[in-house]
Amino acid sequence: MDRVAKCCLAWLNPDQQFLPTGGYEIAHDTGRWWDAMLRFEAATGTRIPEQIERAMIENLRSLTDNSAALLASKLCNPHNLRESLLAYTALVQHRDSDWARQQGRRLIETILELLEADGQLDYEKLAVRTGKPLTKDPLMVQRSPAGEWFNATATTGRALEAVVWFHEATGDPRAMDLAKRLAEVHLRESIDPSGKVRAELLDSVHVGHTHSYCGTLRGLLLHGLASGERKYVDAIAATYCNGLWGTAISHSGWTPHDQGKIRFPNKEGEPIGEHASCGDVAQIGLWLAMRAGKAELLDDVERLVRARLLPSQIVDEKNPRRDGAWGVHSDPFGYGAILDVFAAVLHSLADFHRHIVTTSADGAVSVNLHFDIDTPAATVRSQRNGANATLLVTAKAPREIRIRVPGWAARDSVRLSLDGKPLPLLLDGHYAVIAKSDVFAGSTIALNHDLPERETVEEMPVSHRKFRLTWRGDEVVACEPKVPIYARNKT
Repeated sequence: MDRVAKCCLAWLNPDQQFLPTGGYEIAHDTGRWWDAMLRFEAATGTRIPEQIERAMIENLRSLTDNSAALLASKLCNPHNLRESLLAYTALVQHRDSDWARQQGRRLIETILELLEADGQLDYEKLAVRTGKPLTKDPLMVQRSPAGEWFNATATTGRALEAVVWFHEATGDPRAMDLAKRLAEVHLRESIDPSGKVRAELLDSVHVGHTHSYCGTLRGLLLHGLASGERKYVDAIAATYCNGLWGTAISHSGWTPHDQGKIRFPNKEGEPIGEHASCGDVAQIGLWLAMRAGKAELLDDVERLVRARLLPSQIVDEKNPRRDGAWGVHSDPFGYGAILDVFAAVLHSLADFHRHIVTTSADGAVSVNLHFDIDTPAATVRSQRNGANATLLVTAKAPREIRIRVPGWAARDSVRLSLDGKPLPLLLDGHYAVIAKSDVFAGSTIALNHDLPERETVEEMPVSHRKFRLTWRGDEVVACEPKVPIYARNKT
């Protein structure tokens, strides 16, 4: 996270008022930048440099200086509904900004006013309110005759999660009104009751976008969790389990940029990949695990981080605009560097970081993900050596400790010890439980288990090119043929 946060700073151009130049779009990238950097700050305590923050506040004010309060540079791009609200929400949460609160409310009202009876947004009127020409990108301005199916995942669908978060940050009732309206629309238009991805979205002539689709799923899930309406949670759980894997994401975490029509093919005719949707799917799994009782999905979360996100982060100390980045990539197992993607990955990583260790209302400490961290409740260190793994958890106070046992670890290989002395393995679902009476400040619990080897084969959808992956636990240690992101791995 430190490396990618520095990359976020490096993308600001001091010769152009520290605007984020050279990416997808300045307005879009400004919203992503604010969301990612304030989430990173909240997770780590690392503050944005004062000069940079002042400049980026002015940039945000300038780019949203229109009656819709929408981030817009040269064009009105409805894709930026989400990014605008993400930036406002972050500034309300982390800077208690009244200006951001007012701007967010203005944008909420704009969307409510421009939503038509069937749930489509009047993009032309939105352009009038921003005072900018409407983008001609067909992904962003898809319209259908009233009463027919339409795809608005790239606009209002992906904006839903930001609407939910804005309501949580401000308590604004109009935000809840909008969230309910958008959730109803997208449950009807974007979700197949079977749990499969809607056939219309996968049609080869339909212009779609995986990251926007995943963003729509995120929003529907967050609305269901916030409102208590189980139908949304159940719909996304079904889509996660029955639809996403093999269409929107592979087992190792490859996610295609395009959904449906391939607008941006690589040399083999495959859709280029991008890393943000991998983070999206992992976050959906995280929320289902932590907030909807599906703890088994934490295996997916950790696998996607270990097998895809961490290996595909660029390390290039000579180029600050690449060092720490993710992006769009031609090789299915390749690298990329573009701001909106790596800011989205930083957003996801900050969420995973926050959930490595959690403390329940009764004081029990749960270690949910096997990554290194130091928190007020516990210090966690993950050690992997050959075919064995050890997770060390040092308690800061006498508390019940719960440690997730990976579902893929053979149960007869799992061992538990406290300060070097064996403990009986007491399982509560997916967690090993150590009683509070056994734990003292400074006690170190060790969870040991095997790292079983296995192989999987991933086949690309167009060229049918096959990649044979060798796994050790939830990490890829080799691939045949050789690919960029695993080149440093050793069997």
